[in-house]
Amino acid sequence: MFLHAGAGTVVRGADIVGIFDLDGKITTADTADFLRRAEKDRIVELAGEDLPKCFIVSVPNKKKKRPRRAGRRRVILSHLSTAALGGRA
Repeated sequence: MFLHAGAGTVVRGADIVGIFDLDGKITTADTADFLRRAEKDRIVELAGEDLPKCFIVSVPNKKKKRPRRAGRRRVILSHLSTAALGGRA
């Protein structure tokens, strides 16, 4: 299964750790610190040009054999809501 996060960005369902709501603001210092570190590590991707409503954390599932490029950590900022993404999943 794959999840379409918007603007042509696709995430493998087995790799999704979680879908987290931004709700227009970052609610905790831990979330802000996590996103800052992800940006510093250059693993943040934008799924569209609109203001992000949520972010998806994706870590490759080591049990599946895939091409080398596919197995990387990702944090995807999506303009879709958590409810919309949950419905797609």
